[in-house]
Amino acid sequence: MPPRKRPLPDALPTTCFSTQQELAGGLTPHHLRHPELRVVSRGVRQRRDHEVDFLEHLVALQHIHPMGVFSHETAAALWGIWLPAGTTGGHPVHLSKAPQAGGPPRRLQVKGHVLPVHATIKRYQGVRVTGPSWTWVELAATGMEFDDLVAAGDSLLQSEDGPAAQRNPGVHPISSIQAMGDAISNRPGFRGLGRAREALTWLRSGSHSAQESRLRVRVVQAGYPEPPVNPEVVLTSGERISPDLVWAELKICLQYEGEHHRSDADQWDRDIQRDLRMQRDGWIVIRVTKKVFTDTGWAEFRENLRLAFASRQHG
Repeated sequence: MPPRKRPLPDALPTTCFSTQQELAGGLTPHHLRHPELRVVSRGVRQRRDHEVDFLEHLVALQHIHPMGVFSHETAAALWGIWLPAGTTGGHPVHLSKAPQAGGPPRRLQVKGHVLPVHATIKRYQGVRVTGPSWTWVELAATGMEFDDLVAAGDSLLQSEDGPAAQRNPGVHPISSIQAMGDAISNRPGFRGLGRAREALTWLRSGSHSAQESRLRVRVVQAGYPEPPVNPEVVLTSGERISPDLVWAELKICLQYEGEHHRSDADQWDRDIQRDLRMQRDGWIVIRVTKKVFTDTGWAEFRENLRLAFASRQHG
């Protein structure tokens, strides 16, 4: 009968870990061949019955590359920057190193980069990461759509009393227009420089979601005046409401309904009642869903918005 495998230590990280660190802590080479483990990349193991935890993977890589700095989409994910749908910071992990520290790392599931001399480096959640403003500027060279780049920047400017701040008090805003402008100035010759400079002029504070920001950009690009983001509107009853995008002088507003609005029956009902109260007060409320970002949805939305503006101009 073959010998029984020694059980894995209880203190082992839940999903993945640096073998070097765990060997120093008492793990044996015999453990590393345990059938419950698989190789993620050189020096990194994962429990087979768990998905790789994003942060644990980064901590393991940081131990292997102590002078490495997580950057690009990986840094954006750490900072909570709004990224396009389908974009994650975990596959591959973006890791930058200065030339004097060995240059770009080469390993499975890691995209290596050269760390620029003037990069802003922070320590966040136990790992070294490029600062939020610097990270946003890097995103300008990733090929993401312009409205996504603006949304990413807006996410760093969320207000100190908005929904995100209520979930994480004392965190927002994470950056400022000035800080992002300074980060652009520190990147002469950067291939995304022009896009970053243009996007900077579109950034606004107070957005509550990436979709609000994307919609604002597309509405202005379609030739409409820029609507303020989540301004306070006072109804004749005295009720105070903050619609997503507003043309107050025309009493027209856009309300973006995310998936959580429809999945929460109480929230959905509150949204409907709010809109009815605004309509009774003379407002045109255009409710928008993710369909607006499809060709047919955008065409329908533009026609609805055209009719709304026309009714005010000829009313």
